[in-house]
Amino acid sequence: MKNLPPAVKEILRMVRHPVQYLLLRGVYNRIRQLEYRSFNRRYYAVEQIAEYLVGAQVPGDYCEFGVWQGATFSHAFKIIAPLFPCISFVALDSFEGLPEPKGIDALDGYTSHFYKGQFESSIDAFKRNLRRNGVDLKKVRTVKGWFNETLSLENSASSGVERIAVAWIDCDLYESTVPVLDFLTSRVSVGSVLSFDDWHCYRNHPDFGQQRAVREWLEKNPQLSLSPLLSFGWNGMVFTVTSC
Repeated sequence: MKNLPPAVKEILRMVRHPVQYLLLRGVYNRIRQLEYRSFNRRYYAVEQIAEYLVGAQVPGDYCEFGVWQGATFSHAFKIIAPLFPCISFVALDSFEGLPEPKGIDALDGYTSHFYKGQFESSIDAFKRNLRRNGVDLKKVRTVKGWFNETLSLENSASSGVERIAVAWIDCDLYESTVPVLDFLTSRVSVGSVLSFDDWHCYRNHPDFGQQRAVREWLEKNPQLSLSPLLSFGWNGMVFTVTSC
């Protein structure tokens, strides 16, 4: 039974012990949820960020840059929305997958296994997933397009974002992270949370990927400073803004 798929295990458990299964079905469901969360460190990070926000009382929206199919976005909504009924949730994505890695993101042919079109998901599929996960779409704004276009000075107002409490930055590449950070510059407050999903990609090298983008951003904006809050998985790092 050890190597059987989870669905088969559950059927066998129900057949062998029907009364026990009915009595403990809620416990089994809870165990499965905990097992899933143990593998999905992003969920843990979202929950820790929510706890932090309760005390930090930071104004602004939840913005996710790179949402793919909406799993992290849905979890953020389910955890944060009940705590902060007035917060808005903004999903920003090309919905065409990643752009082609180039320049520093493809130096000597190394792309950290990222490639053009990776993480493609249509905006309709994203919204279907949100509805399936119980997200109230009336509280969600969706901005479709490449970040260097939708977040430019000419178009940034179309996002409707004035202040940001949480920025979940899951855009993988240096070239995609740069316009996101430029967009954040005037919209963060002391205490705002910046979560970088791909911080340790590109071999955890400080001269590549999101680490390079953040270093250059802070050098360009000396009024800004960040403080580490927590890490998640092998890949992610969360900071708070300590001056702006």
